[in-house]
Amino acid sequence: MKIGLALGAGAARGWAHIGVIRALQRAGIKIDVIAGCSIGAYVGAAYASGKLDALETWANTLTEWQVFRLLGVGFRRGGLASGQKVFDKLKEDFSAPKFEEMDIPFACVATDLYSGKEVVFHSGEVGDAIQASCAIPALFSPVEHKGRWLVDGAVVNPVPVNQCRQLGADFVIAVNLSADFRPRLIETCEREHEENQRKTDEMLDKASDGFIKKWFSPDPKPNKMTPPGIVSVMSSSLDILQARVTRSRLAGEPPDILIEPQLQDVGTLEFHRAIEVAEKGSQAIERLSQQLAYQLGLPDKDSFAKHSN
Repeated sequence: MKIGLALGAGAARGWAHIGVIRALQRAGIKIDVIAGCSIGAYVGAAYASGKLDALETWANTLTEWQVFRLLGVGFRRGGLASGQKVFDKLKEDFSAPKFEEMDIPFACVATDLYSGKEVVFHSGEVGDAIQASCAIPALFSPVEHKGRWLVDGAVVNPVPVNQCRQLGADFVIAVNLSADFRPRLIETCEREHEENQRKTDEMLDKASDGFIKKWFSPDPKPNKMTPPGIVSVMSSSLDILQARVTRSRLAGEPPDILIEPQLQDVGTLEFHRAIEVAEKGSQAIERLSQQLAYQLGLPDKDSFAKHSN
């Protein structure tokens, strides 16, 4: 049986993918094919290239200030940040140059900005494909590829289960990072999410030397609620869009196992929390260890639970 791993979009929440992969490795589950979207494409490329150790080590050393230096914050055509240093780092240290050179078959998805079509990459140069898959609208500029402008794959396919099937997977394990935005959870998560978006706005403004606040945040007014900043509006809107698209796609193309880490307290750009977020991914596998063992036909279910911890 060929096992596929579909890694979903979710910005800083994506470090949970590292924890999920590590837990699966400890349990002895061999992943045969991988498909990723956005941060899932970034982590997936490193894993498929046999360089997850290097990515994990780097992610675990990131500080809040380093994150914003890497993002390259500043007003530019198409986005608030370039992110070029992040993608150059992937090319140099975390990924094979071409899909064909990876250890595990891998695919990633992006979105054609004008047609709305899903664009799939599974051959050729890796760098531009990952950058296109990660091009969060308004945050990063679109990526030009063969005469088309491409943005984040999460706009159309946040958890690319179908691409795992296309790569030949018989059994697909999917990781959804946006489960916390389901309607029944919104009330309990609302305050935490609002606080994290406020922190994101403040950090981004600090990194841009006040540029964000000066041009995109209104002056506070007495006795009135202060409107959210531009990054909060953008990220919250994308969260809602992604959650709805994910539910629709997973209903039509369900995985065999759905992993949903509890990440409601993780802000969009809090990439400096890699160790903590990865642990949440490991915990998600632990909660479903018995189900995974049963569905994969592993002989010792208790052993799976023990080794996945």
